[in-house]
Amino acid sequence: MSTITDTAQADVHAVRAGFEAVAAGDIVAFAAGFHGDATWNHRNPDSLGGIKNGIDEIVGFLAASMELTAGTLRPVPQLYLPSGAGQVAVLTRISAERPDGRTLDDIQILYFQLEDGKVRSVDQFIGDPPAVTEFWA
Repeated sequence: MSTITDTAQADVHAVRAGFEAVAAGDIVAFAAGFHGDATWNHRNPDSLGGIKNGIDEIVGFLAASMELTAGTLRPVPQLYLPSGAGQVAVLTRISAERPDGRTLDDIQILYFQLEDGKVRSVDQFIGDPPAVTEFWA
């Protein structure tokens, strides 16, 4: 039983480190938490939607999100749900403001799959797809 608990704690630690890196604006630390060929699927038909393949596209996705929101994008984890077998679902509050006054406040689920202590893939499930699409339009 302790192996599952230890693995779950290590997985949560790895995912939490990514959130902390984003909050600190540390793109290098954020990128270091991913396998080079990782994927990120932003599951929404907005301008940032779709699958990002590889760390360069994932970092580009984050950079574009930060640029469009003038650095106000705040992904704040509310609850970590680890499987103990390399998966962590994170209930996440995403907030931001666009320079034109549009605001975003959405509860989303980010589903991380990890391998050897690094993120292999992320599936980002949007809470309010129409509102998020309008925000990124």
